[in-house]
Amino acid sequence: MNPYELLLSLSILLLIGFLFGKLAEAVKLPEITGYILAGVLIGPYALSLIDMQAVESFEVITNVVLAIIAYQIGTELFFPKLRKNAGRIVVIATVHAVFTILVVLSGILLFSGEMWLAFALAGMAVASAPAPVMAVIKKIRAKGIVKSTIVPVVGVLDIMAVIMFGLLSSVAISLAGSQSLTVQTTLLTPLYEVGLSIAIGVILGAVLGMASRHLICKFTKNEQYIAYLSVGIAFIMASVWIAHEFHLSMILLPLTMGLTFTNFIGKETFDLQTRALDNFEVPLIILFFTIAGLKLAPATLVQAGWIALLFILLRIVGKVFGSFIGSTLTRCPMRVRRYSGLCLLSQGGVTIGMLVAMSAKLPTEEAQIVQAIILASILVFEIIGPILLKRSLEQAGESREWLNKET
Repeated sequence: MNPYELLLSLSILLLIGFLFGKLAEAVKLPEITGYILAGVLIGPYALSLIDMQAVESFEVITNVVLAIIAYQIGTELFFPKLRKNAGRIVVIATVHAVFTILVVLSGILLFSGEMWLAFALAGMAVASAPAPVMAVIKKIRAKGIVKSTIVPVVGVLDIMAVIMFGLLSSVAISLAGSQSLTVQTTLLTPLYEVGLSIAIGVILGAVLGMASRHLICKFTKNEQYIAYLSVGIAFIMASVWIAHEFHLSMILLPLTMGLTFTNFIGKETFDLQTRALDNFEVPLIILFFTIAGLKLAPATLVQAGWIALLFILLRIVGKVFGSFIGSTLTRCPMRVRRYSGLCLLSQGGVTIGMLVAMSAKLPTEEAQIVQAIILASILVFEIIGPILLKRSLEQAGESREWLNKET
């Protein structure tokens, strides 16, 4: 695609996405929902103002924004602050993930009778999209125990999701008859991806932390702001390149980099670099979710049929009750038990990556079935996930934006 045509497409996306975001906000919906609906409307499956060739050209933008969001989730994982709740977070995420897998696996197997399909869908049910979670939290300026629980849980969940997907997808592919089941494909490959992503993220985060401690801290306050913005974005873009070139996780690598970096710095530095990234990312967030909408075809809901509806319902049951059980076992306050699962329903970039990886290895007919179901699921959860997240945080009394309007 001509680079200047690409610029025109981006300008259209940014303007229409911004407009629809404000319209959504006017009717008490999250701005994210407006961005996504704008993308659906002007995309190749509706008005076709943006064609599929342009959509494919936007991949690098979505990956960079996803990496920025993953990095910021990592920066929230400050060990001294989490030490008291680390066990609670791991238990909630583990119970959440295992319960979701069991519900989806047993439900799909019971109603469809297809074991390969049950394993395939269960492997993609766990991941929660970090982008909507962070975007809604920042927009409504959420603060409280529910917010403090779901942010680290999202990070841990995505680590678990990558590992579990590797295990379950290998079984699904073997049952579908496209490859034999081996220790290499089932265990070693997913562990290699996770381990190397984490290791490189730690190295990059440590380098960034040392640069902050021994170089950037010597600048004036204004120079530090510019330095954290420039150096932070440079490292994030480098992490995207590394993940792409070596087939590593676009989520885990920058997330681990942010986690390592934040444990090198103090609160003042943390606040400064957070403000720098926040001011930079707003138009990118609009582009990210509008581009996500371009890829969603409403017709997939019809093509996927009843099995997609079943998967959507099973995933909701698994994630809501899994979070409730995990938070009950760890004696969390009632509002965490009640609302955390509803805050973790969004589905997006991580699952799409899993779908692409699985589709490449499944036989053609089976790949088309899984694609229709998962894309229909993403369409639904991309829209309802941010709405339920925003409403849940408001009901939990953690939306400062909502509380300010009430007063």
